[in-house]
Amino acid sequence: MTAPPPTATPRLDSLTGVRFLAALLVFGYHGIHYLGEGGLGLFAAGMAGVSLFFLLSGFVMAWSAGPADRAALYYRRRFARIYPAFLAAWLVSLAVGTVGGTVSLWDVLLPPTLLQAWVPLRIAYFAGSAVFWSLSCEAFFYLLFPWIHRLLAHRTAPTLVLVGSGAALASLGTALALSGAPATDLTRWLLVLFPPLRLMEFVIGVVLGIAFRRGLRMPVPLWCAFALAAAGCGVAALAPYALSRYAVTLLPFVVLIGALATADLRGSPSLLRRRPFVELGVWSYCFYLLHAMVLIAVFSVAGGLDWVDQAEASPGAPVPAVRWALLAAALGASVVAAWMLHRIVERPLERLLRPTPLSRLDATCSTGSSTRRSG
Repeated sequence: MTAPPPTATPRLDSLTGVRFLAALLVFGYHGIHYLGEGGLGLFAAGMAGVSLFFLLSGFVMAWSAGPADRAALYYRRRFARIYPAFLAAWLVSLAVGTVGGTVSLWDVLLPPTLLQAWVPLRIAYFAGSAVFWSLSCEAFFYLLFPWIHRLLAHRTAPTLVLVGSGAALASLGTALALSGAPATDLTRWLLVLFPPLRLMEFVIGVVLGIAFRRGLRMPVPLWCAFALAAAGCGVAALAPYALSRYAVTLLPFVVLIGALATADLRGSPSLLRRRPFVELGVWSYCFYLLHAMVLIAVFSVAGGLDWVDQAEASPGAPVPAVRWALLAAALGASVVAAWMLHRIVERPLERLLRPTPLSRLDATCSTGSSTRRSG
């Protein structure tokens, strides 16, 4: 892999902080299923948070890519960063499924391969936990990144614009083409889970990251970028299913990422750069992995859905307080569980498995460059 500037890249802590907001959107989407009618309407578009994750992944990969990177070292860093926490979460999902009597052979065999999103069967692509499918997509993105980056790193600005626009048109065109199709497991898989289609969002992030490495800045006030993103989520909550997962929020999220990166690079004030948000962003991957299982556990421990249904509201009435309390408890428990998974599994195993400084130095020497990089 190669990258245009040979200098170390600055930290973009606001992009770490915004990861928790993306995870919170997904939590809200899964949480509204426990609230009944009258729940948080905005979170009906919560799965757009996954699109924000995909865009962020592409941007951060391109922003942090160094000229000394070899594919083998990159893969080792990605494995160390992603797989240990995922494997632990998968084991937790087997325990939860065993207690509930819902474990299938798909749950046991498919998730560790990270291939579940390639199988157009609901029992397969949601194997283990409903959120694991996105890790299957991310694994595909990471596999291709060295070649994508090599192809794009030194392209002209018009070529980058063409590639980014083409990827956006592929995403939007597919969503529009399927907007009138019946909602089936197959169309859901093709529209939302099919890795080559979701690769388009990752490519857009890569193009934006390369452009920022070359000096592009997005002088959009943060309040304006957040308002645009919130408006996109609001529209997505009302949009047809095919347009709600990424089509409506694609441009607003690109603007948000660009505005946050620009604010960090210019030293402008950013709430997401403050330590609490950065810490939550660091834990966001573990939060994402565990939150669906925590929701199940909290509502089950509370007495099961039958007990909660005793406080069921009539259609159009406010959500009963007991459901809000349980949802708040699940949010708090998810944060605590994420912190524990990060401290016990994710951080120590990443340090153990990622390439050592010596192996990085060897890789640098083998390319004839003395450039240092972080991350």
